Amino acid sequence: MKKIEVDISGQIHQIYYDSALGFKRSDGFEKSVFLKSKDKRDIIRKYKGQVTNLIEKLHCILIYYCIKDELKDIEEIKICKDANFRKIKNLLPLLFKDNSLNSINLIGRKGDEPKSAGHKIALRTFRRRKYARLIITKEMIENVLFEFKKK
Repeated sequence: MKKIEVDISGQIHQIYYDSALGFKRSDGFEKSVFLKSKDKRDIIRKYKGQVTNLIEKLHCILIYYCIKDELKDIEEIKICKDANFRKIKNLLPLLFKDNSLNSINLIGRKGDEPKSAGHKIALRTFRRRKYARLIITKEMIENVLFEFKKK
């Protein structure tokens, strides 16, 4: 059974810090994405008040870009509780139009667990951008920001 552990470094609501989200699969494969603070600020300033649950949606978009091509044979995704997990659990599947997330169990990390496997990847990317597999742009976020509609 393959699992993915997702973690973020540089919270979404901290608009003066970059954000890096990384994951590690149970077979050792790892990947991360990076969002520059300037792009994050621009998006939040532009859509705050217009888009409900904007912080959670931005978190979901980072997760989406990070894991979308790596879901083959995955049975469980463990997500760090850096944002409202219940909202993320409800919003994230809306981005996957092919329903590839429906058969995957989304669970939140508990507070007493050791650091997530994705923590080191996210932190390393946060400190040195060059490790990111993908740098998320403002345009990439805007392309999927309005995909959060029920099917």
